[in-house]
Amino acid sequence: MDRELSDEDIAHVRGHLNACGGCLHIFQFEESLRRLVKVRCQEQSAPESLRAKITLSLATEQLRIQQTRSRQRPTA
Repeated sequence: MDRELSDEDIAHVRGHLNACGGCLHIFQFEESLRRLVKVRCQEQSAPESLRAKITLSLATEQLRIQQTRSRQRPTA
């Protein structure tokens, strides 16, 4: 599913799925669900107000990190 297996492992899993109808059914269901989630997530985007809050939070956190780092730098 996630392309994390070696070619040998993929062949082994495919062999098992061909022989085991129960596992094949579960695999097909999970694959269908994964595709559906991917499609639905691409169709909808976050509301602009949420995007703005996230952007502000990220900028605030980056500034906090920079300030913390500058305070931690040794002075010569």
